[in-house]
Amino acid sequence: MVINKELVALIKKMQIKTDRLASEILAGEYRSAFRGRGLNFESVREYQIGDDIRFLDWKITAKMQEPYIRQYKEERQLSIVLIIDLSASTFFGTQKFNKKEMAVELASVLASLAIKNNDKVGLMLVTDKIEAYIPPKQGKAQVFKLIRDLLRYTPSSPKTNLKAVLQEASRRIPPRSVVFLISDFINFDNEIDYIAPLKILRNTQDLITVSIRDPREFSLPNIGFIEIVDPESERKTLLNLNKKSVRNKFLEKQKNQQDQTRAMFKSLGIDFLDLYTHKPYIKDLLELF
Repeated sequence: MVINKELVALIKKMQIKTDRLASEILAGEYRSAFRGRGLNFESVREYQIGDDIRFLDWKITAKMQEPYIRQYKEERQLSIVLIIDLSASTFFGTQKFNKKEMAVELASVLASLAIKNNDKVGLMLVTDKIEAYIPPKQGKAQVFKLIRDLLRYTPSSPKTNLKAVLQEASRRIPPRSVVFLISDFINFDNEIDYIAPLKILRNTQDLITVSIRDPREFSLPNIGFIEIVDPESERKTLLNLNKKSVRNKFLEKQKNQQDQTRAMFKSLGIDFLDLYTHKPYIKDLLELF
């Protein structure tokens, strides 16, 4: 496969930047974030002060009337899979980065972290279907391949259908992988439709969701009439932004949708992180780790 010199230079530039950003996240913090992830059950024993209560075996505890802990043997190597939403709404941006560009950089940082820790890393690019999938693999060549595809891939569909994508992803991703689902979650309106596929993926993988949004999506300027176009459905809406009530209604709708999505992830026990294109994200990523 021939890659032009400009793309190679861009990939190397991205690698240098993401390696530097990855170095800001200590390897120990990265590894501790996934403590209890990718573990194989080994035995049970009585609870001791200082043990992680997440590993309590409630069934045996009830039977023995004493707290018991499930012991696990950690797999030496994790498999990290990055699911990146490339639907049309992610190409929106009013800042230095649009949402897709920020997702590309974040994914590159996570891939660099994985390789620095001798873990496998894979990539899944999605819209209303799985556009491309690179299974988890070790090595710097894998990071180069992932960054290359992230930078040059052109999705075949502008739409999003995470329900269908999650159902298929649960069948294709290796069990007990750590999965980062990176999206703007804009068309996540009917949350009830996503509960079943999210549960399936959560039960077979360790799922972490990352939302990337642009600040303009939560604040409209007072500039008179403006036509807003949904990039996925191409539906057009004419708004009079001179009216404060119109601006407030738009903001309320966006916030409610975001709050409902957060609440759904929380109710399912899924870790989630909110990022914005106008804010540095390393500090937020460190808090996750």
